[in-house]
Amino acid sequence: MADHALDDLIHTLAHALLQARRYGRHEHLQRVQARLGSGQTLAVSTYVDGQWQTQDVPLAELVVPHGLLGSRLEVRIDCCVEEPDEGSDAPWGLMLCPCEAPGEHLLTLRLEGADPLRGELLLDGQRLRRFSIGGDPPGTAEET
Repeated sequence: MADHALDDLIHTLAHALLQARRYGRHEHLQRVQARLGSGQTLAVSTYVDGQWQTQDVPLAELVVPHGLLGSRLEVRIDCCVEEPDEGSDAPWGLMLCPCEAPGEHLLTLRLEGADPLRGELLLDGQRLRRFSIGGDPPGTAEET
């Protein structure tokens, strides 16, 4: 049975990681371009049709962000095991509820990679499930 609150947390954290990555890549590119100075160019000569042609290329245009910045996120939550109260809407079973550290158990959520963003959910180091989140809107996580 799906835990919608947990799925919402996973998608919120995945969205935050993707946003941080985009922001970090943009900021990194701007810092590098600023170091190169505006207006500085590199003279590039190419041999075309039997003659050399020289062209000035702005240094800032030569810089392209490579790789991923902020490609991994790990969240650890101390948890206690509780039974749902009688009369509550929760299904029968046990619930993991966040508590103050140190808790009885440790729930770990790991997100890494690019597209798709891969993740896993662990309880006390034991994998509960793996998942991937592609470019689809939140709410469409696929278990693998």
